[in-house]
Amino acid sequence: MSAWRSALLGVATLALAGCGRSAPPPEQASAPPDQEPPVALDPDSPVQYPPTLYDQSVEGDVVLRMFVDSAGRLVAESSKVAESSGNAALDSAALAGAKRLHFAPARRHGLPVATAFLQPVEFRRRGVGSGGGAGVAGGRGIVGKARPDTSRTKRQITKRPPPPDTTLPRVETGKAARDTSRPGPDTSGAKRDTSRAKSDTNAAKP
Repeated sequence: MSAWRSALLGVATLALAGCGRSAPPPEQASAPPDQEPPVALDPDSPVQYPPTLYDQSVEGDVVLRMFVDSAGRLVAESSKVAESSGNAALDSAALAGAKRLHFAPARRHGLPVATAFLQPVEFRRRGVGSGGGAGVAGGRGIVGKARPDTSRTKRQITKRPPPPDTTLPRVETGKAARDTSRPGPDTSGAKRDTSRAKSDTNAAKP
């Protein structure tokens, strides 16, 4: 019986020890994301809807590629159209107006960083754009929520130059054989004409 009681006591001790362990700590729910894109701060959109296109109910969406520094300052000359609306006037209006936007800087792990990002601009005759953000419909383009620029420019794959030739140049040791055959004296000279012209003895006699 003492052995049985000892076994029960051991099981009870283990059970109490297991209950006394603290639960694993909950995961941090408020951890900042790896990267947050810039946020437009303008209460009103500076993007002007072209009046003619507005009256004609011409709509379209433009995506701009932009760049801000770590203080949120926009580098205007770096802005360009990443995705066209298909209408050059809407593209130009989006590009011109977006250069007047003000941004809170992008953040990586909670720290402000300089980054390139994609900024959608929607031209809608009525209603609210799907992206939300600053701006109102009707006479102005809607500045949507920026998103990180995940597109990477394709690097041109260049062939690596061949490794340098470390082998020494082959030295030509065989000297060209000299032409030792000297031309002999020209013994076959033209024979001299030893025959002298005979005097004409048949001179006219007086």
